[in-house]
Amino acid sequence: MIPIKVAIIEDEFFVANQLKDLATSLGFDVVSMHHSGEQFLKRTDWKFDVAIVDIFLSETLTGLDVGAALSQRNLPFIFLTANQDDLTLKEAAVLKPKAYISKPFQRMDVVAALEIIKAGVTPSLKLRVSHGQMEMNPAHIYYVKGDSGYVEIFHREGKFVQRKLLKELLKELPSQFVRVHRSYAINRDFIESKSATQVHIKGVPIPISRSFKDVL
Repeated sequence: MIPIKVAIIEDEFFVANQLKDLATSLGFDVVSMHHSGEQFLKRTDWKFDVAIVDIFLSETLTGLDVGAALSQRNLPFIFLTANQDDLTLKEAAVLKPKAYISKPFQRMDVVAALEIIKAGVTPSLKLRVSHGQMEMNPAHIYYVKGDSGYVEIFHREGKFVQRKLLKELLKELPSQFVRVHRSYAINRDFIESKSATQVHIKGVPIPISRSFKDVL
């Protein structure tokens, strides 16, 4: 299985480095660290699987602002906080973080939170490519189009073509994928809008045929 990619948003450099070292020792791949919400939103490429976010960041944007941005993109996150006041926790809960870690954190608290993330990660999808084989996280697939024995997989990192029937690929994908048309299957997590005849994902209209209208 490919390592789970982690982004850390924490304004205390020492704490951020501690988290990085601990996550790395547990087999996670820390792909970026940011020391303010502003820096994160300006620089991130969003190509990670989970974020660890301090609720109380030192500049204007708070961890709640960052959490809202992550929620809009269906990216899971863990809140890190030294403050346990009821109002903050209520505001945080609305954003539905996967877990909380209290500061100063204990090793086992971080381990437990990351294990929750790991347990929720879907097994990688294996694809044949020109240089051999690659693994892909299905959670980052927007939709799939089938055509004459091939499928086009529209993923956050681009389009991938495989020689396979759409119905065969669907057997390898998790439950959030549903077929909405003879030629299309979609990831329900990325639906932006829908009507009786189509859904929009990443601005792309995808038809819904009458025989599949009840799946959504």
